[in-house]
Amino acid sequence: MDLSQKKLTKEEWCALEVPVDKSEQRILKLIMDGWEDPDITTNDANTLLKMMKITENLEMFHGYFYTKYFKDDVQKLVKKYSLNFDTKEKKSKKKIKKKELFRMQNFDKKIDELDKTEIYEYLLLKMVKKYLGSKDKKIYYYYIISQLIQNSIKNINSYIKEFVNYILEENKSNIKLDKIIKNSQEYIEKNKLLLKYSDIQLYQHQRDIIKNFKNKTNKLLLYQAPTGTGKTLTPIALSKGKKIIFVCAAKHIGLQLAKSCISMEIPIAVAFGCVDPGDIRLHYFAAKDYTKNYKTGSIFRVDNSVGDKVEIIICDIQSYLPSMNYMLAFNKEEDLVWYWDEPTITLDYENHPFHEILQKNWNENVIPNIVLSSATLPNMEDITEMLQSYRYKFKDSNIVEVLSYECKKSIPIISSEGYKMLPHFMFEEYDDIKKCFQHIEKNKTILRHFDVDEISKFIMYVNKKKLISDRYLINEYFGGIGEINIINIKMYYLILLKKSKKNWKQIYDYFKENRKKTFESTIKVTTNDSHTLTDGPTIFLTNNVKKLAEIYLKTSNISTKEIDIITNIIHKNDKWKKELQKVEDNERHRQEKKSENLQDKNLKMGTKEYQILETYKKKAEGIRRNIQTVELKKIFVPNTKQHIRKWTKKDDRTNEFTCEIRDEIVEEIMLLNVANAWKILLLMGIGCFIKEDDKEYIKYMEIMKKLAEEQKLYLIIASSDYIYGTNYQFCHGYLSKDLLNMTQEKTIQAFGRIGRKNNQMDYSIRIRDDLLIRKLFLPEENKVEVNNMNKLFAIN
Repeated sequence: MDLSQKKLTKEEWCALEVPVDKSEQRILKLIMDGWEDPDITTNDANTLLKMMKITENLEMFHGYFYTKYFKDDVQKLVKKYSLNFDTKEKKSKKKIKKKELFRMQNFDKKIDELDKTEIYEYLLLKMVKKYLGSKDKKIYYYYIISQLIQNSIKNINSYIKEFVNYILEENKSNIKLDKIIKNSQEYIEKNKLLLKYSDIQLYQHQRDIIKNFKNKTNKLLLYQAPTGTGKTLTPIALSKGKKIIFVCAAKHIGLQLAKSCISMEIPIAVAFGCVDPGDIRLHYFAAKDYTKNYKTGSIFRVDNSVGDKVEIIICDIQSYLPSMNYMLAFNKEEDLVWYWDEPTITLDYENHPFHEILQKNWNENVIPNIVLSSATLPNMEDITEMLQSYRYKFKDSNIVEVLSYECKKSIPIISSEGYKMLPHFMFEEYDDIKKCFQHIEKNKTILRHFDVDEISKFIMYVNKKKLISDRYLINEYFGGIGEINIINIKMYYLILLKKSKKNWKQIYDYFKENRKKTFESTIKVTTNDSHTLTDGPTIFLTNNVKKLAEIYLKTSNISTKEIDIITNIIHKNDKWKKELQKVEDNERHRQEKKSENLQDKNLKMGTKEYQILETYKKKAEGIRRNIQTVELKKIFVPNTKQHIRKWTKKDDRTNEFTCEIRDEIVEEIMLLNVANAWKILLLMGIGCFIKEDDKEYIKYMEIMKKLAEEQKLYLIIASSDYIYGTNYQFCHGYLSKDLLNMTQEKTIQAFGRIGRKNNQMDYSIRIRDDLLIRKLFLPEENKVEVNNMNKLFAIN
């Protein structure tokens, strides 16, 4: 993790101006609008009315469209399945205007070319048809229909809606809730159709935060929500009612927020590596006084001393107090919010240079509104000394907890032997199960790592054998299909653990005997097991990056001859590059002595200057031809076709993930003065995040970060501290055996690097020592982070 408190480079400033993609902009717009309406919900699905851009006389058009486009399909279903359904279209006295008729005629010409299921009414009819015609998957389609019809989509054809509701009502008595739970992974969690058409809205924890700050009372807000659920974007909503000082230890996180703000034209300032307010820099959206280039329109010479337009200032730990004083020059204390992202960073160390800075920030802070935001923020009862110091300083303020355990997708934990791990597999004694579910009830973010498929097997067994009282059986516990979702299924699992005391031995023995491995092996990530790493990059956390990298380089079975060939090419290229640099430097020095650049002149053939320039060009081109492309044989690059064919005997790739590194990046790496091992690993798609002060290694690290951000690397090997410096999407993660001393909070943070996006893929967290899993599932007696928070932030 890069915790260096340094000013932004020119490259970092320029990177902020690159807009985020349109899908992300849509989410950012929703968050901004959330300040005015925290319960805002949108859905981009197309209805027929929406596609034809009709906004008036809707009921008339519902009837007209039903007759013209849908009625025949409905009547065919009614007749084929003997349905007792009849809808009479209401006749309207109004006539359709000529321009609307013309629009419909144009639509009629295109409708045969369209994918009709992209129109919501046709999608609903398709699902009803599948439900009525299915024998084996009736409940699957019924569940899909029941969810689709609840989405917040405006102007669905009212007659289609009536027909769909009729189908649901007439058949609800035939739906067995236990079958939905039994197949919950397929029906709910990995249902791509439901994911595609789901409503877009703020997370509940974001809504709670906004509603809390709409209340004018000053407060310390303890904000605990899983990683990847938008905590670092919540300030965008708050900035519409408050001025925000966003503090982060890792510069990378602050820069991502800054980029999002600039994409939405939010006036921001940045403060990295600041000694005093004079070091703070405004983005030109926030600048009041500046100079503009009359030719290009670009802005420069910004007056950074006037910050009354700033809505969010983004800073590192060192720069908090200068940022606070800067914002206080233009705002009242109660109008500001200190938004502290991941306040437990470095608190897992008994001693750290940051501790003194953190303590100073806390003691000298005068802003009463504070948000402490983290997936692993200690519970209120654990940090009483810290809270007492807040109450002592801000006597009329409140302390509020916002807790969330959103987990629409599961990211299962895989043991060293290849099993998915859950409490009922791990604890033979009920006393341990009791400790486990009590711990998880206080730390529900752990539920996202409980595999739904394994949970459903547990639920079905306990229900089938009636090993709990009748009131906790599925049909009694769930009030109907509307209550069945992933989080409720996981909470139900916890309740069954709690209520299974009498029969625990029977339950444990059954699952111990009947459990099946997910993977026969997982550790051979560059050879036999690479095909199990699917959909996206993998991260491997270890305390010894170099040692692990050497092991994987060795076990990849790259022959000495192959390595020697690559190494020789690297050395030769390096030699030719130096020779080329020398020739280019000589020519540049020669031209600098002239009054004009010779290459910009129309030199006549045969002149002396022309001959000199042509000689230089030929010499440079001759050297360039000697520079060879550096490439590793595909058989050694994990998950390429050739590699898969060798290690799995399969003929082709499916969703196995491999690297994609451009030639110019390879060339750039090859010319760095770093160990050849790192260069060969890069050719395999493996990036190593190593801590070195050498300039060449710093350049190597910057390239690795860029490749990681672009999802181009197959595998990243990094230390546990790296987790705080990345918001990149990983699909799989490993925790090595040497991380047994990692705290529980940091373990959860590490797990949070996996599956950060909204898309549903195959995810896994693979543990090399099962003691780490036990450590996660049971309460930690001596929490270093808690002790440090109480020690550093207590009353002086």
